[in-house]
Amino acid sequence: MNLINLFRHPRQLKDLNPAQIDGFIQQTQPMVVDVRRAEEYQSGHLPDAMLAPLGTMAREMEKVDRNIPVLLICKTGHRSQAAAWDLLKMGFTDVQHLKGGMDQWKRENRPVERS
Repeated sequence: MNLINLFRHPRQLKDLNPAQIDGFIQQTQPMVVDVRRAEEYQSGHLPDAMLAPLGTMAREMEKVDRNIPVLLICKTGHRSQAAAWDLLKMGFTDVQHLKGGMDQWKRENRPVERS
């Protein structure tokens, strides 16, 4: 992982705020990928989110159809930006992330699941 990508926003990455997430999920049925560490994920994640920590995410996404929408989640939005760079390099064409990450999600009192 290129650490500089934590702070660079890929041009093709679409930002979604918490208010946009429910409609986006209902309309597109994306693969929701949480790139945080397992402990962070267990403390609360979006319903139906798949855990794929940033360091292993590319390997876990190798066999996924590149044309399905992907919604990336992390704590603040930085790791999801870095993950987006990886997915775009792999050929994924429809990549979004939760702007502000789970911190913003929780500030807006949105629902979380615990595992």
